[in-house]
Amino acid sequence: MDRFFWHNKQPYTSLLMCWGFLYGCVQAVFYFNTWQFYSSLIFLIVLCCYFKPILNLLLAFIFAIFVVTIHFSLFYSYQFENTIDNGPAEITAKVAKVISNPPNSLSLIEIYELDGKSVPFYQTVHAQLSKDDDQYIFETGDLLVLKVKLRKFRSRMNRHSFDVEKYAFRNKLHFKGKVIEVIKHEKSSLELRQSYKQELVKVFENKNLGWLYYGLSTGDKSKVSTETKNQVIQLGIGHILAISGMHVGIVFLLCFSLAKIIVWFLLKIKANITLQGLNLNYFYCAFSLFIAFIYIYLCEFPVSALRAWFMAAIYSLIYSLHKKVSLPQTLTYTLSAILLIDPFSLLDPGLFLSFVGFTTVVLVLKWTASNRLLSNSFLRLCLIQLSLMITLAPLSLMYFQGVSIAGLVVNLVLIPLLSFVIFPYLIACILLAGLFPNTDFLYVDDLLFFAFQYVTQNYLDVAWLAGPQLPSILVVLIYFCIAMLFSSFLRRFLLIPTITLASYFLVPRPLWQVDFFDVGHGTSVLVTSEKQAFLYDLGAKYFNYYSLFERVVLPEIKARDLNLKYTIISHPDKDHAGGIDELKQFDNFGSLAIFHNQQPFSFCQLKSISLGNVSIETIWPIDDMQSDNNNSCVVKLQGKGGSVLLTGDIEIDAEQRLVHEYDEQLHSDILLVPHHGSKTSSSSSFLEAVKPTYGIVSRNYYSAWSLPHSEVIDRYASKQIKLIDTALSGQITIEFYQDGYHIKRLREENLFWLKHHTGF
Repeated sequence: MDRFFWHNKQPYTSLLMCWGFLYGCVQAVFYFNTWQFYSSLIFLIVLCCYFKPILNLLLAFIFAIFVVTIHFSLFYSYQFENTIDNGPAEITAKVAKVISNPPNSLSLIEIYELDGKSVPFYQTVHAQLSKDDDQYIFETGDLLVLKVKLRKFRSRMNRHSFDVEKYAFRNKLHFKGKVIEVIKHEKSSLELRQSYKQELVKVFENKNLGWLYYGLSTGDKSKVSTETKNQVIQLGIGHILAISGMHVGIVFLLCFSLAKIIVWFLLKIKANITLQGLNLNYFYCAFSLFIAFIYIYLCEFPVSALRAWFMAAIYSLIYSLHKKVSLPQTLTYTLSAILLIDPFSLLDPGLFLSFVGFTTVVLVLKWTASNRLLSNSFLRLCLIQLSLMITLAPLSLMYFQGVSIAGLVVNLVLIPLLSFVIFPYLIACILLAGLFPNTDFLYVDDLLFFAFQYVTQNYLDVAWLAGPQLPSILVVLIYFCIAMLFSSFLRRFLLIPTITLASYFLVPRPLWQVDFFDVGHGTSVLVTSEKQAFLYDLGAKYFNYYSLFERVVLPEIKARDLNLKYTIISHPDKDHAGGIDELKQFDNFGSLAIFHNQQPFSFCQLKSISLGNVSIETIWPIDDMQSDNNNSCVVKLQGKGGSVLLTGDIEIDAEQRLVHEYDEQLHSDILLVPHHGSKTSSSSSFLEAVKPTYGIVSRNYYSAWSLPHSEVIDRYASKQIKLIDTALSGQITIEFYQDGYHIKRLREENLFWLKHHTGF
């Protein structure tokens, strides 16, 4: 053990190795197989030639690459036969989670065997399966033998939407598909965690705040409605829905106090017991760590909770060995331990929120401990909340596009409430459920529900300060600058990240920009200039509730703090106008006033307007073509750097009329490929008139119509027009500058491991 703490005599050795390991994990997870990764490796090798201690850092860096690669190979990748795309497969599986019940039945299935090939015991392979037949109702834990149609998991990818593919990677979700036949279906005894959750559903189902109690007890947020989740985030108490260090700390302290009470009680009733010479704090710590570990096990090991447990374990170990270790060392060892267990924890926002929050609390407590003016507990708590709001603000802007103002006050009440009321109430409800079912002890649930309703109804509008989404590189630079302020040694180098941070704002910004969203089979295009926006089509809406305008377009508008001035709906097909209800809810059709006179399904009016540095001109339809597709609104965008032609679903008849009416005026650098690449569009004469350099295809990866059609692809190739496909490239962003344009494909920015996880 002395060797483990050898850094006390040689303080840089173990820390250098841990720092090298952490740096290696960051590089391997986020930048593997990029120039940043190789330049970092070369830089460390060169430094080793001149500074021998850097060798420890380099070895740890290489070890981190090995750890990341092994973790990916063993736990995150799964090699399977490509025959799954060619026909039905037979699987043996277990229901891991029921996502939705009939009529839109959707379940998460853990596969044990696929077409006779067993899944290795150390791997978890999940599939998301839909089912039309209501004869069999799946429940969590059911054992199944199914005939299914499977596809490799593939989702839409947009810059400011929820990253479904990253979620799939973290949850080992390899396939999605449909149940064709249920060959065998039998009930099975539930695992400990599943039984625990099932029992707690019964305990809390009749409580007003059952979603809160269930979430605190299990870490499962499935019982929380989207509306409630947004309210909680706006109030600045979103951390209560994610099991974190705060929850583990409360459990640890409650168990520590309980252990002391038990020992005190035993000593009272057994007077002949003597414990002199024993340090009972060892027992208290071990008991508390054990119960806290069970708690995070039942909550399925959330990263932030795991961090807190390791922190408590390290502090307990240091205490028992009478060693003195600084806060940076403790944080370094804890983070190294977590990433050694799972380096892809770096993809979890909770890891960063947890470490920044914990560091802030400890630093404030350390600073106020030596300041007599701030020795009052309430003042210290206020200062902690203020400091947390400031230090977590960059992360909050990056992940949630805003900062909670109300959280500063609400958390002052919430944290003592959790510690002394809510958690003891949960324990009482769980332990006494058999004797007193559905009992609201001391009316705690009613009082908390009343308080929650009162706050949300009266203060929600002023609780949240919305802001633009900060890019990750900017957030990293901000935290580098903050960290350097606390080190007298690093403070002399503060100018470096400060200049880098300043240079970020000096990078030339595009004069105008066009984003072709990845909305599957459908269209949605956003044109922006000087914080003003024009939207062309809304995308589709599935199952009468899953609107791509709400899930893809609105997050982009809010993240970039844009003002949606104009909207055009090219024609009333559902894949172009699916989000009409959500648009009305967003701006009451105000953005439809100019081109549609606030009548969403009317023909667009032919006119030309300016939006910052770009002109928007509607050039079609001139006449009613007696066809929704051919009546699609055609828009010409023209500005410095280039031009774009947006075509909706026009077909050959409309194309010929456009060529006749406009001919060379149709010429554009970028063409939205008409009708998603259908063979009824993209005629040779139309392409010759437009003469685009690039054609953008907006379509679904698993297209039921096999779009774009092979004849259309050949037609574009014969005219040297390069096709870019949203299904292959994700969201496509075209930035226009003074002398040209630059095209960004979002999937090219995807992590190496995510690309290889899905096999695309």
